[in-house]
Formats: sequence, structure tokens, C-alpha cells
Amino acid sequence: MNLSDEFILELTQGQQRLYGYIFRRMANRDQAMEVLQQVNLLLCRKADDYTLGTNFNAWAATVARYQILSYRSSQNRERLVFTDKVMAIIDEREDDSDERDGRLAHLHQCFQALSDDNQAFLNLRYQGGLSMEQIATEVGQKVVTVRVKLHRLRRSLRDCVQNRLQEKQA
Repeated sequence: MNLSDEFILELTQGQQRLYGYIFRRMANRDQAMEVLQQVNLLLCRKADDYTLGTNFNAWAATVARYQILSYRSSQNRERLVFTDKVMAIIDEREDDSDERDGRLAHLHQCFQALSDDNQAFLNLRYQGGLSMEQIATEVGQKVVTVRVKLHRLRRSLRDCVQNRLQEKQA
């Protein structure tokens, strides 16, 4: 088994996402870690089947899904085992999660495009968890002014993300 540097990089970069994919379907950290290790071994054994440049996460998730099904069938006497119907619901939400990840990446880029002052203003609210009144006191403005500014910044970010998504689709 001769693993390329590119494959190893894809595998290591995808570990957290792969673990999350498995954990959402297992609901038990120890079982998820056990399945993750089995999946990693299987991915390494099947490395020659992977085409570099294609979607590694999708390929790994497919391998993980079958490994989860195999694990579930061998553990069917456990108390908490998701039914196939529950697994289908989780899979539907996973598709939504991929779309959400794309929007979050665009949101990050749009946030970075804001001025330092506007970033700091938003950080007071969303990272600092300050109330409107606390922000008004912090920046020396009226509460209504803070509300309007936050509204405009949120709308600006929303429009930026929507524009980026439309550009990506075009």
C-alpha cells in the first residue's frame, strides 16, 4: 500500500468532518471513534480507487456510510441503534449541512471585506455577546443608532452572501 502525499493530506484534512458525519449517525463517541478508525483503514486500503482532484469528502462519506451500516448490523443488540428511517432523515440533513458550509464560507469572506470598525462592531454583538444597550454604552451611541447599524450590517452581509452564491451558480 503506497499512499500519495496528496491522499494523506486529503485524509488528514477530512478527519474532523468525517468524524462528525459518523458521530451524527452513531450518537456514541466511543462507537464513532471505533468506526472512524475502521473507515480510515478501509480508506487507506482503497486509496487506489480514489481519483485525486475529485470530492474526497463525498467519497469518504460513502465509505463511512457502508462501514456504519456494517457496524450497526453487528451491534444490533445495543439499546440505541438508529433505524433506517432515522438514518435517511440524518442523510437529508447532511445534504443541507454541505450547503450551509458553503454559505458560511461566503459569509466569512463577506465579513472579511467589511471595514475593521464594522467587524469590531459586529464582534461586540456576536462574539462578545453584548446587548444593544451595552454596545451603545461601549461605542457612545444611542441604542436606536446601534440597532439600525446592526440591521444594515446584517443586511449587507446577507446581500453579499446571496450575490456570491448567485455568482457561483452562474
